[in-house]
Formats: sequence, structure tokens, C-alpha cells
Amino acid sequence: MTGPSAFQIVAAGVHFVPALIWVIVAQNSWRFVRTRQPQSRFFRMLPWVGTAVAINYLQLSLICLIPIEIERQHLTGVIALFVWNDWIIFAVVALARHMAYFFPTPERLPSRAWLAVNYGSLVLISALDIFCIGPSQVQLLPQYAALYAALRIVYQVVMLSSILLTVVRLARPGGWGSWSGVWMPRRADAWFLGGGLLSMLSWLVLLALRGWQTPPQLWEPTPSNVALDMIAGIGFVAPLAVRILGEVVRGFVITAAMLLIAGVLSHGVMIAAAAPALEAFRPLVNFAFTAALVLLLVPGHTWLRGAVDHLIFRRRRRRREELQNFLHTLSPELGAARCCRRALVEVERVMPLRGVAIVLDNGDVFEQGAINVAAIAREWPRSADTGVLPDRALVGYELRELPVALQGVVSDAGIVGVAPIVGGRHAWGTLFISTSLLAATFSAEDVQTIEAFTDQLALILDGAELLARVVSVERSLAHSERLAAIGELAARVAHEIRNPVTAARSLAQQLAEEPASPLNADHAGLILTELDRVERQVAALLRFARREEFQFAPVDLGELARTTVDALRPRLEAAGITVAIDAPAGITAQADREKLRQVLINLIENARDALADENTNAKRLSLVVTRHNGSATLQVSDTGPGVPPEALARLFEPFFSLKPQGTGLGLAIAKRTIEAHRGSIAANANSDGMTFTITLPRDSGLETRDTGLDA
Repeated sequence: MTGPSAFQIVAAGVHFVPALIWVIVAQNSWRFVRTRQPQSRFFRMLPWVGTAVAINYLQLSLICLIPIEIERQHLTGVIALFVWNDWIIFAVVALARHMAYFFPTPERLPSRAWLAVNYGSLVLISALDIFCIGPSQVQLLPQYAALYAALRIVYQVVMLSSILLTVVRLARPGGWGSWSGVWMPRRADAWFLGGGLLSMLSWLVLLALRGWQTPPQLWEPTPSNVALDMIAGIGFVAPLAVRILGEVVRGFVITAAMLLIAGVLSHGVMIAAAAPALEAFRPLVNFAFTAALVLLLVPGHTWLRGAVDHLIFRRRRRRREELQNFLHTLSPELGAARCCRRALVEVERVMPLRGVAIVLDNGDVFEQGAINVAAIAREWPRSADTGVLPDRALVGYELRELPVALQGVVSDAGIVGVAPIVGGRHAWGTLFISTSLLAATFSAEDVQTIEAFTDQLALILDGAELLARVVSVERSLAHSERLAAIGELAARVAHEIRNPVTAARSLAQQLAEEPASPLNADHAGLILTELDRVERQVAALLRFARREEFQFAPVDLGELARTTVDALRPRLEAAGITVAIDAPAGITAQADREKLRQVLINLIENARDALADENTNAKRLSLVVTRHNGSATLQVSDTGPGVPPEALARLFEPFFSLKPQGTGLGLAIAKRTIEAHRGSIAANANSDGMTFTITLPRDSGLETRDTGLDA
């Protein structure tokens, strides 16, 4: 008796390919059911179907290695193996048809009549198999052998056709893509299932070509038999395997690497065993070979998986820790929008993903990478719609738990995972994930990483919301305080306005009574002077009371100081004031350029007024810009008389002024403007004059946007 031929070995290897794919599908689905405990009956049945098909193809690989002489003897053991293999095939098609019944969503239970037909036919065909396989096939009932061979194929074709019809009825247009993780059928699925079904029909064609005469052997690996088995195995597994393509590729690479290493070890042992010098050490060599195989199968498998993840899928270890460390660097002061944008950039880099997006309940949408969420932003319900959206992350298989309408939306958008962003205060929105087809499979660790990421991001958004409310309350309080100050000083303002108005009214009456008086020109000039005084009072009061918007952007303080002084230089030189500027370029701060320029103009004008009353020739004004400890400092100094010590502490109070015609609001507005920049302004008087110091953070974290802060 000879061993298996070269073709039989090749046939066994060919059958091992779909067997390995089905093993990976079964293993992945068992892990999913164990870790995620899905409610879907479809996915609870998938591990059983995958395991049964894997066993069938592994048995076919074994059958291919049975010598033809032994098979043709119809030994009891061989017959039992064939019967057992047939039963598994029959069970697979019955279970697969039952599983396909749950493919449409929402799932519904089959009727008792449907179950009776489905599993009753399984029992009947299995019973016929006992009587029609074996010696009776040739010796006792030869006239029924061909009939039974055709009947068993027809049984499989009918059962599988019902599965194909279900898929065709539900299939959406298009081929396979990253959206395959949604587990919604596509036309590509129908084509592959149809190819598998066509291979089953080909068995009937071969039977007809033989004149409906069955061969004397049970089954042997012929080119046509092997080809049809391969087509059927790949056709039926492809719709499942493509949705976990990453796991399939990983499994194939690891298996090929382990077989190669095992082959090298086995060849080395054979060479060592053949060496006469090592004859006495053959037991030791065999032990070493066994130990090496154990090390290969246990720790070696883990090492190979890590290497494949790193080289092919670019997956790094400790991704969850990386994301957590990054999120700890996010400050709520950045605001919800900037936190979301920065978080998306980091999660796309660390995972890695093809694209990722966040859709907030307030309608804001943030995208990173290759992802299209326009339709999702329109169709996705808000988190307040309880019972519609999931309360945990859903990836791959689990997207079937979404409502049918949402399944279509995420499928068309190429989304393979969604995760709610829910904080301690309320739900913020949803995270959407898109990957390539190869990386569309997520492990339990990946899901935990995504959930930890969204949980931490929700806490940051909670903090940003609280901070925004605190700032809003502070603004409201500050505005109320200013309104109270306005009310408290309303009488003073009314008095200041009434005096010039009364004087102007009196002069106007004189003009009306004596239109030809030579003093009319003088009276008109006095009227205009008094009205200008009123206008200044009212303008300063309105500016102090109103809210202003800020546009923050990087501002070179040295350049700002030079251009501001250049604009005022003619007036300063006319007053005999010498200006000195020490403002190097490159010292920047986030600021509203125009608002900061107004503050600088106010300080320079105050210095000019103070120096105008001096009779000395040493009238100097200096501006100095420096950097220190992460802050930018701008100093405006003059050699004027300064202010009394008791007035120094009140310089920034509203309506406090040492000028006879001053409104007392210029420095108050300047102080509030600098504080809106998260900076500070201080005044110091000494024997050499007066110095105002403005300190601004060089990176205040403010965006170029309307802040709504009061000026």
C-alpha cells in the first residue's frame, strides 16, 4: 500500500485554505459573543455555523490524504468518516438557513412550521445518508445510488438558494469597502454566494455527464472535485471573511510563519537523526524538537501576532495609555471646539484610523482624515432621543443593533464604529470611526480604548462647559457692577453735562435776543466748546458701558509700539517731547491688535498731557518691550510730575480723573481691555515720573474668534 500521492497532498492543502478562513471566522465570532454578549440571534448562531463549516473542510483535508486503495475498500471507519462529514454538511446548511432568517433587521422569530420544515428535512436527509452510503451504494441499492447523490445535492442547493434570495432582497448597491463592518449585505455578497451556489449545481452537471452513474468510490480528490469544493468554500465564506479581513490576513500570516518555522525545525531534526554520530542522542534530539514546537505554539504565537500587528497594521502597544496621557494635557480653557479637534487628530494618529469625526448635539461637526459625515450630521438623532442611540460603543458586528435607517446611513458613509460621548452632566454627541477594509476589525482592547477615550473627552467637555458658564457669570457680574457704578455716578454725570448745556443755552438765548451783537462769534465758539465737552462725556460713558467683541491673533508688540508712536510723533514733537523706543521684533502675544493699540494711544496721550504742563526741557517719553518667564511686557514711561500717592491706587477706578476736563474712564477701559487679554496693567510713580506696565501672556490660549468679553 502506498501513501497519498502528490496531488492528494496538494488537494489537502487546497481544502485547508477555506478551512483556515472558516476557523478564523469561528474564532473571531466566538470571541465577540463571549466578550460583547450581543442580543442579535444572528451573531449568536454565527459561531456554531462557522465552527461546523471549519470542521467540514478540515475533514475534507483529511479525506484527501486517505489512500485511494483504502477508500475503495469501503472500510467501516472510512464509511463512518464520510457519513459524519455528510451530516456536518447537512447541519451547516440547516443552521445557515436558520441564521439567515435573522439577517433582516429588526429580527423576528420563525414560525413552528418553518422550523419543522427546516430541521425535519435535515433529519430526513441524514437518515437517508446512513442507508445510501457504504457497501449498499454499490451492492444492495445500486439503482438508487445516483438518485440519492442527486437528492443530497438538490437538498443543499434548495437550502442555500433561500439564503441567497434573502441576501439579494436586502443587498445595497456597491462593492466591498470599509463599511463592510456594518454587516449590511451588498451586491458583492450576492455575487460570491451565487458563485458558491453555482459550484453546487456543477455537481449535478458532472453527475449528468456520467450518465447518472455514481463512481464505485465514495469520493476522491479529482481536479474537478477539488476545484468545486474550493469555489464553494471561498464563495460562502467571502461575505463573512471580508468583514474581518484584518483578522483573516493576520491568521494566514501567523499560520504560514509557524508552518515555515516548524518545517525548518522538522527538517533539521531529520538531518540530525540521520547522522550516525548523533544516533545515541536521538531521544534528546526528539525532546528538543518537541520543546521547540511547544515554545513556537505558545509564546511564539503571541510574539508573531505582535510583530504582524506592528508591521502590517501599524498597531502600537499601550495605545490606550497614549490617548489617556494626551487627554490629560487638554485644558477645558481651550473650549469644546478646540478640545474636539485636537482629540480627533490624536486618536486618528494613535489607533490608527482612516478617518474620525465627532457630531455634537448642538449641531457642531468636527472631522479628521478621510471621512464623510455630511449625511450622518443630517440624519443622526440627538442623544436626548433615549432608546434610539446606543449607550455604549458599537463596532463591526454590533452596528446591527442600530435602527434600520441608521444602519443604512453609517453603511453608506463607511462608518465601522460609533461611540457615544456622555459626561457626568449630559450627553454631548457621538464619535464616528472609519477605517480601511484591512483594519476594519476591532479587538476587545480596541473597543475598551475607544470607550475610555470618549469617556475622558466627555469629562473635558463637561469642564469646558462649566468654565464657560463661570466666565459668562463673571462677565454678567462685571457688567452689572459697571451698570451699578453708572447708576451711582449718574448724578455726577448729569451735573457735568447740565453745566455746559446750561451755559450753551444761555449763550444761545443771547444770540437770539441780540442777533447783531459783535460778541456773537465769541458766544458761538463758547457754545461749541461746551457741546464738545458734553459729547466727550457721553462718548466715554457709552464706551464704558457697552460690550465689545475681541478678535485675537498673534501680534508683534514691538511693531505695534513703533507704528503707534509714528502715528502720534508729530503731536509729540510739537509739544517738545523726545521719544525713545526699545522694542525688538519677535516678541508676540495673542491679542486684539486694534484694542491694544487704543490702550497704547491712551497711555501715550496721558503722558503727553502730563508733560505739556512741565516747563523743563527734559520732556521724555519711552516705550520698552521685553519678554520674561513666558510673558510679554510693554512699559510706557514719562518724566512728568507723576500723581500723588493717595491718587495712585484710584487711577483705574471709573470716573476718577486728575484732569480738569477728564472723563475718568480712559484708564478704567484700558484696565478692562488688558484683563480681557488675561493680562494685567499696573501704574508706578517715582521721582523720575510715571510708568505704566502692561503684561500679557505670550500664548494665552485664546482663539481668533469673537469672545463676547466686555471691553
